Amino acid sequence: MRAGRPVATLLLALGLAAAVSGCEAVQQASDTANQVGAAADKAQLCIDALKLAGFTPDATDPQKALEETQQKAEELNALAAKAGDTTLKDAITGVSDTMGKVTLEDLNPANIATWSQQKLDQVAKLSSACA
Repeated sequence: MRAGRPVATLLLALGLAAAVSGCEAVQQASDTANQVGAAADKAQLCIDALKLAGFTPDATDPQKALEETQQKAEELNALAAKAGDTTLKDAITGVSDTMGKVTLEDLNPANIATWSQQKLDQVAKLSSACA
């Protein structure tokens, strides 16, 4: 019977070692799944943010254009709040700020090109953060 005890202890030790290895594998799989999920979340945020950032106001109705642009800025702010990546969050906020601070004067046909260029500069930063 005494010979059986060391064998049982050895088998128990091997079982514990296998269980620990299995836990590590599960943790690694979980970490990988979380990374994939975060990448998918970032990709979706980028798609949504770029779609909103691509909005072009209709200068023929400045008041409506102002309201729509500011609404898109609010939607961008909501997306920025969801971004876990600081670079992405800052890029979304940059576009949002540019769109949110638009004025009727900015949407005036004489000035819209300047404002649009500022917005395009922010959109380029957003595109870079999404890459």
